[in-house]
Amino acid sequence: MNDDVWSAIEADASLFEGLTTETGGELSDLIRQVTDVEKHVAKAEEDLKSLKKRRDSYLFDLIPAKMQEVGMEKVVVDGNTVSLSTFVSGTLPKDPIQKDVAFSHLRDIGCADFIKNEVKVSFGVTEDNMAKTWVEPQTLKKLLRERVQNNEEIDLEIFNAHIGTVAKIKGA
Repeated sequence: MNDDVWSAIEADASLFEGLTTETGGELSDLIRQVTDVEKHVAKAEEDLKSLKKRRDSYLFDLIPAKMQEVGMEKVVVDGNTVSLSTFVSGTLPKDPIQKDVAFSHLRDIGCADFIKNEVKVSFGVTEDNMAKTWVEPQTLKKLLRERVQNNEEIDLEIFNAHIGTVAKIKGA
């Protein structure tokens, strides 16, 4: 056993044969630099998240509210065409029971074709069979938007849906 310990120490020591004070310092500098870059990346990601939130405040709240206040649907400012548009967004509930209610609602209103099913079968000791059911997020968003626009039946509450106005800006 004692020989094993010494051979492990010798094996580990061989990893440092090319290490000098200079190369060790260079390695430490590189590690410090990448750590500094990682901090800058994290800060930039936080800044980006904050900027996107600010942008959304303008597009979804401030600009639509001001345009509606003055009775405008469309305006050109500095060569940018700004128009108001209605948006609808929603998601399937995460709770399995509520998700089943949402799927039942889609079936009841004739939209069962939007529901996807995937069957996974694993053969082994337990031989479990399981089907995954879902609606593609973009498909659900489109379905909700179309049903609202056409005044067709849809339970928006089930899908945690939001209807609002967004300012769309197109540059010159």
